[in-house]
Amino acid sequence: MLYEGRPIASALVLSHEQQRIQLAEAVPEAADSAVVAGDACYDRLRASLPWRPAYRRALGADGRTLLVVSSTWWTESVLGRAPQLFAELLAEFPADEFRIAAILHPNIWYGHGSSEVRRMLAPHERSGLVVVPPEFGWRAALIAADYVLGDHGSVTTYGAALGQPTLLAAFPESEVAPGSVVDMVGRTAPRLSGGEPVRPRLDDAARTAGKFGAINELVTSCPDEAADRLRRLCYEMLRLPEPATEPPVPPDDLTGLPARPWSWRPTAAYAQAEVLADGSLRVRRFAAEMLRAGESPADSHLVVTANHPGRRLRGIADVVVLTEDWPDVEQCLAEALAGRPGARVAAAVAGDSCLVRTSTGETVRITAARPGSCDPACFASAVHGWLAAGNRLGELAQQTAVNGAPVTVSYVVADRYRNGT
Repeated sequence: MLYEGRPIASALVLSHEQQRIQLAEAVPEAADSAVVAGDACYDRLRASLPWRPAYRRALGADGRTLLVVSSTWWTESVLGRAPQLFAELLAEFPADEFRIAAILHPNIWYGHGSSEVRRMLAPHERSGLVVVPPEFGWRAALIAADYVLGDHGSVTTYGAALGQPTLLAAFPESEVAPGSVVDMVGRTAPRLSGGEPVRPRLDDAARTAGKFGAINELVTSCPDEAADRLRRLCYEMLRLPEPATEPPVPPDDLTGLPARPWSWRPTAAYAQAEVLADGSLRVRRFAAEMLRAGESPADSHLVVTANHPGRRLRGIADVVVLTEDWPDVEQCLAEALAGRPGARVAAAVAGDSCLVRTSTGETVRITAARPGSCDPACFASAVHGWLAAGNRLGELAQQTAVNGAPVTVSYVVADRYRNGT
């Protein structure tokens, strides 16, 4: 902070009055250059809070639990200590009940290069991980979260300050200033042990969130004032008149969040399909690429999208799903089954509808009654489970439900495609 005993900076911007006191004690020569101007990033988070429902819809978290994983950089971060964490989370949490989103420090992106980060996380993204880019979207994802799993980075601290239930997967005390807001996060949030399942600890995080009030108060002593104070400081230093208009603090839009519906859909999943007592169906999917060999859930079948890059997985699929627009779709379904003798069902999704063809040539269209209520790819697994339970396709009720979402079933005559002819 000093050069030859004098402050280097004309103005040293702080976010809290407590920091001014700490600075005066540590470097009294720099105390006069200190300006408490607040926290512009935290103010932007606060301005964006009303947009939480829109962020959750974009992340596919309506009616589902969103777990946001934040990692700062270097060896003591979440990724530094537990590089396998994303795989473990995707294997632990059912894909249709939970969303997992990753917020990685910009130094990770720029240290390794964005193409390398995407390459390393490609199997995880295929398994349902939402990777938030470094420039935009991280504030929106943090606001949308039901739980935050992080470390000593600022994103984790912001999440705790917002009152989000927070767990710590890494926290090196030696790198944290005693008495700081980050230190308070480390002393308040529950911590995970290496390899420990996360789901049982979510309740601990929820109970602890009520203790984060002091963390919120330490982030800034002048909330919602950073834009005014910083602009005033800059214009004073420039010796220019400050504009009369109010400095903008816009809420974050949806930039950086997934633009396509169902973008989180796992492209290879083991699905458990159950016929309930009322005739409705329940489907639970687990990311196949994240499970070790021999760890597939009991009574499950393998669902693979036709564009999955794994030739072996595509070849042994029980259910094949077409997720792109295909001309002559019924012909394509027949060919997909003809080329995979072990497959029982092939399906094509479009919007909130799924056209399902069985290996015997029967075809049915299942459509969600409420748009966005259920991934239509689940309907293919629902049909597989219905047949596996010993039922005939024609016995499936025209009005039923999949994962609690009402659906309409209509039967399609497609005899000319029977046996792939």
